[in-house]
Amino acid sequence: MRPFVLVASLSALVSPPGARAAGITEVADAAEEDNPIDIAADVSFDILRHTGVITRENTQPAPEDPDGAPRTANVKELAYERLRYRLKPRLEVGVFRDLSLFTEWPVILWDAQTTQFTDGTTSANSTLTRDLAPNASPTVDDWPQVEGAGNNRPEIQEGTGVDTAFGFPKNGYNNWRVGADGTWAGYRRGLDNPTFGLRWSPTSNHRDETKPTITLQADYTAPFFDFMDPTTDALEDPASPGPVANGLHRFHFSVAMSKRVLLLDPYFLVEYTIPFTGGRDQHLLGMFPRQNGAFIAGLEIVPYEDRQRQQKVAFEVQAMARYFSEGRDYSEVSDLFREQTYTDQFLRTGGEIGFVYSALRIVSIDLRGVLNYDTEHFLTIEDFGRDLDDANDKVDLRDPAERNVYFNPALDTVGRRLRIEQSLLMGFQARVSLTF
Repeated sequence: MRPFVLVASLSALVSPPGARAAGITEVADAAEEDNPIDIAADVSFDILRHTGVITRENTQPAPEDPDGAPRTANVKELAYERLRYRLKPRLEVGVFRDLSLFTEWPVILWDAQTTQFTDGTTSANSTLTRDLAPNASPTVDDWPQVEGAGNNRPEIQEGTGVDTAFGFPKNGYNNWRVGADGTWAGYRRGLDNPTFGLRWSPTSNHRDETKPTITLQADYTAPFFDFMDPTTDALEDPASPGPVANGLHRFHFSVAMSKRVLLLDPYFLVEYTIPFTGGRDQHLLGMFPRQNGAFIAGLEIVPYEDRQRQQKVAFEVQAMARYFSEGRDYSEVSDLFREQTYTDQFLRTGGEIGFVYSALRIVSIDLRGVLNYDTEHFLTIEDFGRDLDDANDKVDLRDPAERNVYFNPALDTVGRRLRIEQSLLMGFQARVSLTF
């Protein structure tokens, strides 16, 4: 009898009966005898601060041999900072056992970007000041134009016309927002695109303590609102900020798993996001949005849980790695240089720490801090174009069918490209959830 009691007690400790899954695998429920439907309404508020150093390639003599052959160096130009405040209401409704539908409607309360020269950089030695209008825009051979025609001309869309098929930006290639002293500030605010999705847990640790909780999620973000246009948006007046949506259709898929063991609830999540452009008027022409995928692993530590009163206190630690593919869309320098840019691939790594308190399974409070780091990567890497004939293996920039209309000779030419370094993202999030 005693061995049986001991085994039963140990089993209860390993996976306490009725213990809830880690938050990352929680799903609103329905069609239960004692719980016909779950409705979870929550509001989260988060603050994001993104800082980095914008560098630029520059051809210059080697410091150890001033009279020798020139070399290309990445010189520090601008200190970049972005500060964003976001409110995100969310509603999740259970439709069957461990199957739910949800929607999210983000509201960007404030999104400010600022720049200034880095230490040691001045208007006298900055390559940006050197190339900034009204100074002449840098050019390349067989690319005589010094400005782009924008995104709404047939010649751009069809790639025809010898002298007119040049695209972004819709102004001089060096008509940048940055001042001669390196300073700039731009502001955005408004409604971001909403998300609609479903969550389903085919297995549940709450129902069967021998099995983990596995949660599948699929969701879609619709381009409802005005999209950002860095070429024409007026951003300098904080009283009249620009829009915040990106004009993309976004499909997101994830699978998460958690398993309670004693006081610990380890979990992991794998997710992937695939964005698509819509109609011609829904986004900037030529946009080639970046895809991204992530692996997240974490641990929820539950020092206190009262299942009768349905109270829980938990601490959480999490690590994350997210890959971003290359693509042409909005980057850290899009607003500053008035154009979407073709950005190199990069990896974002980081972690979170959090605190969760829930009472009566009705009210839940979640507080967490975030720190992420982006690997150094180029922000402007448009190709000249592509060779289409067999005459040679070179791009003929005089042929509008071969040249890339989105190439900006002032920023995309090797020796003039922009990079971001020391890119840190720090954040704080507070979430209050009510479940009925």
